[in-house]
Amino acid sequence: MTLLPPNATRLERALEAATARIGDVTAPIGTLLDPMTIDIDWLPWLGWGLSLDSWDADWSELVKRQAVAESIALHRIKGTRLSVETVLRRFDQLARIVEWHETAPRGTPHTFEIILPIDVGGALPGGTRTTAAFAEAIIREISRVKPLREHFRLVQQLSSAGSIGVTGAVRAVQSLRQDVTLTTAPAAPWDAYLQTEDGEPLEDDFGNFYEDAA
Repeated sequence: MTLLPPNATRLERALEAATARIGDVTAPIGTLLDPMTIDIDWLPWLGWGLSLDSWDADWSELVKRQAVAESIALHRIKGTRLSVETVLRRFDQLARIVEWHETAPRGTPHTFEIILPIDVGGALPGGTRTTAAFAEAIIREISRVKPLREHFRLVQQLSSAGSIGVTGAVRAVQSLRQDVTLTTAPAAPWDAYLQTEDGEPLEDDFGNFYEDAA
């Protein structure tokens, strides 16, 4: 059956035939915009449509769906502590944020640390959270959502053997840092130092910043 008049051209009839077949293609319209019910093969495209900042093929299906579902809400709070906490939860439920005003003594203004415990329940350190790739992924994703004026470093934390002493708000811990970490702002302008692609200064194992000789 056609709705074209008898004098329709061959091109018009060809277009009608082509568009008629589109209706035969199954399209799950009811689930295409729902990150929790959409087919997993289509989920990355929905994330792209919602301007999801990051995507990791190694995430579990649940984490992928939650990331897409939280995309719009995350954009609304981007640049706040809550946005950093939201992203951090995707990596590790035990990781936490310590801002400069929460330390004793107080740290450098507009800085914070991501504390990542690498021994849990008295067990020896190991597993994914101890790898350099895991640490680098956290640094990369936190850099996407943190406030632009704030700088941070990732601290891998190993509890001291025996009882944990507490002095004020500081626990007795041994902190292990990556060879290249994000750290607090130096006194000199940023341009004087080598920086990561996220604009953070690079430092060596002794906390010294690499100067830009260019």
